[in-house]
Amino acid sequence: MSNILMEIIGFSVCHQLDSRSLVFGNITSPLCSRCAGIYIGFLISAIILFLMFKKKQSDLPPVYALVILAIFFLSTLVDGLASYFGLYMTNNIIRFSTGFLCGASIMTILYPVFNFQYYSNPSKERIFKRPFTFIIFVTSLIAFIVFTLFRFVFLGSFYYYLSSVSVVFTFFFVSLVMMYLVPFFSQKAGRLFSKYLMIPAVLALVLAALEIFIAYKLHEIMNNFV
Repeated sequence: MSNILMEIIGFSVCHQLDSRSLVFGNITSPLCSRCAGIYIGFLISAIILFLMFKKKQSDLPPVYALVILAIFFLSTLVDGLASYFGLYMTNNIIRFSTGFLCGASIMTILYPVFNFQYYSNPSKERIFKRPFTFIIFVTSLIAFIVFTLFRFVFLGSFYYYLSSVSVVFTFFFVSLVMMYLVPFFSQKAGRLFSKYLMIPAVLALVLAALEIFIAYKLHEIMNNFV
């Protein structure tokens, strides 16, 4: 039952071509390499950011970091378009790596937005104010990419579920940020886990489930016309 749910979640956002998916032994990811990279990158970077920055930093990164993040974001678009138009042959390693960096760049921009909208007293400090912290962040991302691409067989089930869980988290977190754009919910919390998280989180989870369901149905309808 859980595997069926993971496949449904994967189908909602991905074409699920086996030839373009990471394989761990006999376990194939429910998302293609690029999609898995984007969503896993979003989740892993969220974990890293929440661990690294605990002072409620709510300002965007410095220009140097924004430029690098823009390159990360564009990398998967360039790879996808270049391979589509036959400029070069890409592979699953490139697809996953560029997708991961793209997902990480999106989360990095959303993180200070969340802090600003969520906390009653957000810090005006920039994230990655010190270049050393950005180096640690990027190094952590690269380390996770390299570790994943070893494709250890014993981690097959872990990555199988991680892919779909990352999809749910991405939809959830984006929806949560949207909830905090509503003045009634915004800028009330004093700490990360507070009562002001409960109702918006439930609403965001419902919204995420609805979005995934709609995406699944649209994908299903499109497949019927192919």
